[in-house]
Amino acid sequence: MGHRRPRVLPLRRGTVNRMHYYSAYNLCIQSEIELPELPSAPPGSDLTITVAGPQSLNETRSIEFDDAAGSEAVFSFPGVARFTMCAGRELTITPDLHADESIFGLYVQGMILAAALHQRGYFVLHASVVCMAERAVAFMGPTGAGKSTFASALRSRGHRILADDNAAIDLAAAPPGVLPAFPNLKIYPDVATSLGYRLSTLRPMHLSQVKQAQTVADDFWPTPLPLSCIYLLDHEAAPSIPAPLPPVQTITELLRHSVPTRWAVPGNGRHLQMCAQLAKTVPIFAVRTFTRLEEIPYIANVIEEHALRLSPDMAGRSLCMAE
Repeated sequence: MGHRRPRVLPLRRGTVNRMHYYSAYNLCIQSEIELPELPSAPPGSDLTITVAGPQSLNETRSIEFDDAAGSEAVFSFPGVARFTMCAGRELTITPDLHADESIFGLYVQGMILAAALHQRGYFVLHASVVCMAERAVAFMGPTGAGKSTFASALRSRGHRILADDNAAIDLAAAPPGVLPAFPNLKIYPDVATSLGYRLSTLRPMHLSQVKQAQTVADDFWPTPLPLSCIYLLDHEAAPSIPAPLPPVQTITELLRHSVPTRWAVPGNGRHLQMCAQLAKTVPIFAVRTFTRLEEIPYIANVIEEHALRLSPDMAGRSLCMAE
């Protein structure tokens, strides 16, 4: 079976395009492009996505991020598009002349929405989040650490999904709360099979992607939840027992795995303060992640037992900051 030919975007400046309406992170999104992983919603315009006329974009891959109020973030991807996000409310996509339009949604649903949430004042953590006993439990770590894997593993144990890949944390809430993202996980097919999911429940996202989409509409938690704890997935962590991170490492890891510093873009004083606030109010534990598929159920069981032992009053107190 041959590969599907990329479809060149047929838009030109001045063209009137059909609007699509979606919801994610408690935002109403109106978009000129389809975002297949997001659920449809009634018309709304918290975030508007428009497509400019295609251009020949002779640009290198870059991210320009201004953290001032009402600022713009510009993401340039050679051969794809330039994405310009303004104040977390308006996104303009300027396609390359030969761009494959089917890949735009992957960028928007991932790092571009993360930029919008950051601009709207949320602390955006590179993490997947599950609901356990009506509290949010997050898995933080670099790409490939197993965030989606353990979210899916805990889903197979009866827990519901709150977010995958990007967690929007409201630090104005007491304790900090996590917004519901959208009902989808990105997972490797061999991981899904090892957890007992049928391959027929997965859907390819794009020819460029090894991971596939796992719809979790029936197991999605639709409202914000208080953040109980965060697990840092680490190949170097001690085995078996999750260990609280010391204060300095806690802030370092939050900086490393949050927007915009996770993109090698400098943060500002406010971002550092947000890292410190989260470190003081939510416990963070290091746990060794898996190297073999057969390790996943055991580690998921360790995490489940540990998370459920945390008392509700501990959700607002960081163990790593205790004397």
